[in-house]
Amino acid sequence: MMIKQQEEQTITYHTVTLGPLTREGDAVAEVFLPDEAGTMQAQTLHVPAGLPGEQVTIAVEAPRKPHPGRRSRRWKTRPPRVWITELHQASPLRVSTPCPVFGICGGCQLQHMQYEAQLLWKHEIVRQFLHTPGHFENPPLQPTIACTRPWHYRNHMRFSVNRDGQAGLTARGTHRVLPLIECPIAHEQINQALSIVKQRANPQPQVLIRCGTATHQMLIQPTQPPEVAQQLAEVGIELCSETMEEILGNETFRIRPSSFFQTNTAQAEKMAQMVLEGLLGTQASITTKQPLTVVDAYCGVGTFALLLSRYVEKVIAIEESASAIKDAQWNTRHAPNITILKGKVEDLLPELSTQIDGFVIDPPRAGCQPHVLETLLRHPVARIVYVSCDPSTLARDLDILCHGTATYRLQSVQPLDMFPQTAHIECIAVLEHAAS
Repeated sequence: MMIKQQEEQTITYHTVTLGPLTREGDAVAEVFLPDEAGTMQAQTLHVPAGLPGEQVTIAVEAPRKPHPGRRSRRWKTRPPRVWITELHQASPLRVSTPCPVFGICGGCQLQHMQYEAQLLWKHEIVRQFLHTPGHFENPPLQPTIACTRPWHYRNHMRFSVNRDGQAGLTARGTHRVLPLIECPIAHEQINQALSIVKQRANPQPQVLIRCGTATHQMLIQPTQPPEVAQQLAEVGIELCSETMEEILGNETFRIRPSSFFQTNTAQAEKMAQMVLEGLLGTQASITTKQPLTVVDAYCGVGTFALLLSRYVEKVIAIEESASAIKDAQWNTRHAPNITILKGKVEDLLPELSTQIDGFVIDPPRAGCQPHVLETLLRHPVARIVYVSCDPSTLARDLDILCHGTATYRLQSVQPLDMFPQTAHIECIAVLEHAAS
């Protein structure tokens, strides 16, 4: 171990063999560091941009100590900052990374891993969560569905702005802005817009850029001067003012800057088809509407509701966001068999008196509220399609629905790589009422 003082910060250097990846995509390293009393203690560190089995030298910067005074009362202890300074023995899974700030930027975690290995790792993460805490011994887990284009897929980016008005992404664990020329996971249209927007100083704190990959429409916040719209028009991009449109499942959806819409349009197409097939089975290919009533919970701008309305008699869509409700109402204006309810799912679902045949739920990262699960257990539906962006909360909720009262059977869990090069994992789970 070597020690170096840098601007009153202690940096130590350790040569280690990296352990497995954490859920966040960091490699684990075991080192000995001094505690406050100066005694050397074993400590587990999370090393970004590392892979299991690699021999590396890492730098460990001790957390800053609070300054004496009133502000020290609100001081939050942070883990030490860690980075790789030298790679002695690389993993066979390692590949070169196209991003010059990979490992520093907090946006991506897996650019240095072969894409096939990323898919296998995500599959294993889901399997582990389904086993614990999900209590599924042999879960019906499918191989992760790859993204056809694992680069330049994001249709929505939030760039931070520094004091000089430069747009970029923030360094991992800090508020420091890394000015960018382009981002390798951002859609090409967004990178084109970034190259134009960065020609002038932008107001803090953020620049939001959202594009329609099929429509070549774009939203930028804050509002840009007319010359930006002119420059975008010259490269074939229409800058919109309040709303833009995107096409998914051969339907046109209106989107506002604050409304939720999947950030990977190509993978969202696959997801939509899986939701339809999971809820309707072979009926998803039949043009005649089935005499079914289904609920689209957390409906957002009405994506699943509108696609489902082609095949079922009635769709009840529930959404809390006022902005998303406005878009959902416009998007479903030609579908009279859709009823949109504004409010929280946990408040509105127990009050529904309609017989429900199917249920699509796409909750936030925290998963379902207890009232939602309790309602589904008290009033079972024939099929549930659960779209999840967090396998830990998915496993927790599936455990409640499928075990204990054994109300539902888990038919399948399908990981879908919605966010290549990152540790984020999307899943589509299909459940069937155990009595059916």
